Amino acid sequence: MKIVFTGGGTMGPVTPLLAVWEAWRVVDPTVEALWVGTKRGPERSTVEAQGIPFFSLPIARFPRYLSFEWLTFPFHFVWAFLKAIQIIRLQKPDLIASAGGFTAVPVIFAGNLLGVNSWVHQQDVELILTNKLTIPFADLVTVAWEQNRKDLGDRVRLVGNPVRPSRLLGVKERAYTQFALQKHKPTVLVFGGGTGALWLNEVMREIASELCVTANLIHVTGTGKMIESQHLDHHVFEFLDAEMADALAIADVVVCRAGLSTITELAALKKSAILIPLPRSPQEANAQMVNDACIVVDELHTSPQQLGETIQELLKDAERRKNLGEKMYQKLRTHIAEELVTMLQKI
Repeated sequence: MKIVFTGGGTMGPVTPLLAVWEAWRVVDPTVEALWVGTKRGPERSTVEAQGIPFFSLPIARFPRYLSFEWLTFPFHFVWAFLKAIQIIRLQKPDLIASAGGFTAVPVIFAGNLLGVNSWVHQQDVELILTNKLTIPFADLVTVAWEQNRKDLGDRVRLVGNPVRPSRLLGVKERAYTQFALQKHKPTVLVFGGGTGALWLNEVMREIASELCVTANLIHVTGTGKMIESQHLDHHVFEFLDAEMADALAIADVVVCRAGLSTITELAALKKSAILIPLPRSPQEANAQMVNDACIVVDELHTSPQQLGETIQELLKDAERRKNLGEKMYQKLRTHIAEELVTMLQKI
């Protein structure tokens, strides 16, 4: 069995596919894979660390606002489509798997032309544009939320969203050593997704010193967005991959964006979280879906001091943290990677 996984640009459409890949290798060690992603996205290093050969396509993007890309889109898309055909013909996969992302469209279109079966997974609450384009060509469509099934009809299967098995293997004791943490302090984990969040980084720059008086701070800025540490207990990293499991395991409070892959990991690990959705993005609907299981903060109407106070208040309330984690766990089915592998083996 050979699978083409496709998606990138951000880690959002990548993480659920990696969850399936990790589970599939356990079920069938002979399974093969390749990845078709973006040339400069954050996914390449993570994918190659899994031993998966990586191919890139030009990004054919059609913005919903007036843009020069409207003129270049047809040329980029044809180029990406022809390159996708070439990759599929050479690699001869049995299945194409996607959870969104601009590279998915030419790859699934090319696979459909060449008779290759495909699976499309919709994880966000709001149906994303790339999935709108590819779902009509998919042999299997799965969704994370009941709302998505209502939107798309009976042909889709409601499954939840898969968590990477490796994310469940974090060890608290190892995290103390790995991140040089103070054992007498609680730990706050801050990250803005695979590409980082400039607003969150700037806020942390302002409040880290005060926060670190009472807490350890693990801060993942995003590749190319490194900032200087503001305190001995402010531990700053551009990107964490394998180490992220330990960071999540040790975290008492997680401050993050509201991508569905992130919410999935929070749910699977019963973490108390402060979600800061990217304004005017599908993350806002994601956050509203779980707003009674976390604290949702509006970036546009929140000062650094207000966010700092919110973090401190949650750190002081262990009972509330426990309740939020339990509620988050109940929001979404996450331990489903093996279930998806079984479905995909039957396509």
